[in-house]
Amino acid sequence: MAEVNNGLNSLIAQYGTDKAKASAGIDSQTAVEKASIGDQDVFMTLYIEQLKNQDPTAPQDTNDMVAQMSQFNQVEQLGTISSRLENMAASITSSQALGATTLVGKSVFVSQKSAELSENGLIDVRVSIPEDAKSTRLTVSDANGRVIDEFDLSSNEFKWDGMDKDGNPLPPGNYQFSASSQTFEGDVVELSTLLPSKIQGVTINGANGTELNVAGHGKLKLSGELEIVG
Repeated sequence: MAEVNNGLNSLIAQYGTDKAKASAGIDSQTAVEKASIGDQDVFMTLYIEQLKNQDPTAPQDTNDMVAQMSQFNQVEQLGTISSRLENMAASITSSQALGATTLVGKSVFVSQKSAELSENGLIDVRVSIPEDAKSTRLTVSDANGRVIDEFDLSSNEFKWDGMDKDGNPLPPGNYQFSASSQTFEGDVVELSTLLPSKIQGVTINGANGTELNVAGHGKLKLSGELEIVG
């Protein structure tokens, strides 16, 4: 928009005579403030008045007229490009929002300490193990904090089968996960866990753009790097 206004301002300042501007009821500042991209009415009004009020003994140089038309065409082309870019951006936003609605019912990995175990289900866990970790342990507890089982991790990804340490299947419900690493120096470091959580809905084009409404987590911006499952 700044380039367009500057271009239009240049046209008015360079080619618009004071008499033509006064006759048209348009001054330079008003024209710049009110002109939109590709405002042909402002240009043509100034140009026609300029021709009507030129000195018959010294008519406008043809080269000046060609230069003037060329500059206006450049301004008009800038306006067309800007308009097309705005339409393209709106189309991309709409497509993104429409695509987000298909995610409802799926799960997304979020940083949290608990997840729901479904009937005969599994829970995928993501843990970022530090490079200086000598060992890493994952602890699974029930909703009351009772330890169900513990696992030594050798990978950032772990799949819990929903069973206790004796191999008995556990009932559906909420289970808690905690992870920690021990360094070679003997220090214990608590680690965050990424667990899947259901996408319950989508907020389209809100104050923060398109957001996913995630169970137990709240709103999550769609523009972020997300891992969607099932």
